Amino acid sequence: MTTSEHPTPDPSALPTAGLGPLVRIGGQWLIGDHERTAHIALLPEGLEHRVAGRDPVLVPWPRLMSLGIGVSSGRFLSTPAGGLLSKYDDITVHGSCLNAMVRNPYDMWKPRFFHHRQRYPAVEILIVRQLLEETVRLGRADLLGDDAWLTSALRDLAPARLPWTRKGQLSQQERVAALVSDAR
Repeated sequence: MTTSEHPTPDPSALPTAGLGPLVRIGGQWLIGDHERTAHIALLPEGLEHRVAGRDPVLVPWPRLMSLGIGVSSGRFLSTPAGGLLSKYDDITVHGSCLNAMVRNPYDMWKPRFFHHRQRYPAVEILIVRQLLEETVRLGRADLLGDDAWLTSALRDLAPARLPWTRKGQLSQQERVAALVSDAR
């Protein structure tokens, strides 16, 4: 099934307007709190880092070689001060951010975003992390910019609130891989 064959699912079918830091606002999927200084938009062209007072920075999907996300459940550890105290490798003094290896030229891209006011359930962070990582690893980063596919994928993954175990992580990776391969 190609991405154009996916019917546009009703976003209200999701348990919330998104999953963890990934939310749908005004017809766009965003990572982070769009009402604060910095967030990231998932557009058909690529990832766009938006920071108040600056021009947006667009990284086209074909440039992505790897993509991860560093975010904690609570807002404090996603701040620069909390990042100093964090035991998580992905969260540093830069707070919440994406971690991407890009090509042409090769570089690490770490756009920062602001945590929403509410806590993110750990399993939702895991699902978003695996969705981003696996989709890019399988060479289909462009699917993250396809509104219909992303909405459908999140709807399919959201009910699977798998336990925080290695077995649950592998099962979720397999589900993401199946969703990506179905889109080919």
